[in-house]
Amino acid sequence: MRKVLLTIKGNQLEAGPGEYVELVTEGRLYREESGYLIEFDESELTGRDGATTRIRLEDGSVTLSRGQDETHIVFSKDSVYESSFSTPLGVMRLRILPLQIESDLSDERGSLKLEYELSTGERRSVGKLDLSFKSIGGMISPGDTDSLGYPDSTKHMGVFRGENYA
Repeated sequence: MRKVLLTIKGNQLEAGPGEYVELVTEGRLYREESGYLIEFDESELTGRDGATTRIRLEDGSVTLSRGQDETHIVFSKDSVYESSFSTPLGVMRLRILPLQIESDLSDERGSLKLEYELSTGERRSVGKLDLSFKSIGGMISPGDTDSLGYPDSTKHMGVFRGENYA
């Protein structure tokens, strides 16, 4: 496991200007047989204090798992991801069609660009997610953790919310 500095930029474009979010935080990078796993712990800044987000990058696909409720989304080339979940207003159907999946990954640094169409009922929007990381220390050994098992230095450095980006 490596300690990494993550920069995540996201945008959801609808008919008008979308919402832009940028997060800079420390995370963990794992090299797996089939690709890479990136993890980071969320905080009050992201609105999901105590949740862990996992992004698994494998050949041609990206799987995003977020929080205790285990939000789970798969972005895969030439494939539509469909799901439904309960809300206070009833069941919502979700459909995601990846438009672009590009990655350039190594043990020291990497980047991921996702562009996708998101549909919920009749409402459609285009989302963008740009993730980059770079190693900020060597390997983390199992002893380099706090009482909960997280690396001592895992913390959020900042979240920026603003206008649209392209």
